Amino acid sequence: MLGELRYGIFSSNSRHISNDRLTLVGLGASNINVYSTWESAIEALQSKAIDVALVDESLHDSSGAECVRKLRRHASRSLPVIMVTQDQRKDSVLDSISAGCGGYVLRPYSMETLKRHLFSAYMSASPDEIEQELLNGSWELVSNGSFDEALDGFEEIVEEITEQQNPAEELFEKGLNFLAKEKFGKAIIAFNKAIAMNEMYAEAYKGMADAYKGKGDMDSYNKYLNKSADIYAAQDSLDDVKALFIEILQNDPDAVNPFNRLGVKLRKEGDYHGAIKAYHQACTFTPNDANLYYNMARAYTYSKDYESALNYTELSLRLDPGMEPGKALHTQIIKLMEKEQQKTNPQKSTTLQKKVTIDNGE
Repeated sequence: MLGELRYGIFSSNSRHISNDRLTLVGLGASNINVYSTWESAIEALQSKAIDVALVDESLHDSSGAECVRKLRRHASRSLPVIMVTQDQRKDSVLDSISAGCGGYVLRPYSMETLKRHLFSAYMSASPDEIEQELLNGSWELVSNGSFDEALDGFEEIVEEITEQQNPAEELFEKGLNFLAKEKFGKAIIAFNKAIAMNEMYAEAYKGMADAYKGKGDMDSYNKYLNKSADIYAAQDSLDDVKALFIEILQNDPDAVNPFNRLGVKLRKEGDYHGAIKAYHQACTFTPNDANLYYNMARAYTYSKDYESALNYTELSLRLDPGMEPGKALHTQIIKLMEKEQQKTNPQKSTTLQKKVTIDNGE
């Protein structure tokens, strides 16, 4: 399988180019092109002439990490991009993961090592084989005019997405967890799989849009076209969160709970959904941290989920009964809940404050 792929070597180092080419030939590859500058690769990327990219530390016109970023912007998101470098510093590995690399190989490497990384990067960046076959078959039904049958196939692919959770996000969260534990290889694979899954979902929604267009249902066409765009926008947001999390790890490598800091940053940026997810991950690191639950309560308050906000405020106060900000937030949440209750039932007098008590274990 590896021998059938088309490879692009991105490097300005002639010795590294020679070693990489010889190794790929040894693995059975015959379609290998070298790009010593970013500009020289643009045409090949636009024509989708590369299946796997091997990126060295530098090109004549960019660094390796910058080349990876450009590949992510100009090529398919799921293109396997493997950094092949002598740089084993933790910050360099994190920079490459932040840029979007799908593998990290240290020089000098053996043929078996490169083979293992190539296989891992390619397979983790590819959709599930059965679902890919279903996707291809559904597109074929669209082209044949069998729109209802095509819709059945596309819907089977996206049925696991709910308003509460996208399975790709679960994989992404695992990737962040692996990063925090410095399991970088596992983190890269999790991120690869998340991207591949979102690409598949986006394509399935696009297929549904085209099928509805074929049926003459333009409202549904626009609905599912927007859903496809939403998936790509969500992946962009995940990439931003990953970059922010890596920045936290680099700036404070000794942080006891980097997820708490990620949650604070996301909350301040207005991404309350992302902040809440980060805080929940933080709970696995410091489950008895009163400040963490206070932060969770604030995020839930901003997202107007007052019941959850109240629960986490009370939890923070059980852990630290003297926390003044927690007491103030608790009072504020009760007032907000009373206002909500008055809106839904203005004739009913509010007794919420009397009903809410805090168990301090006394």
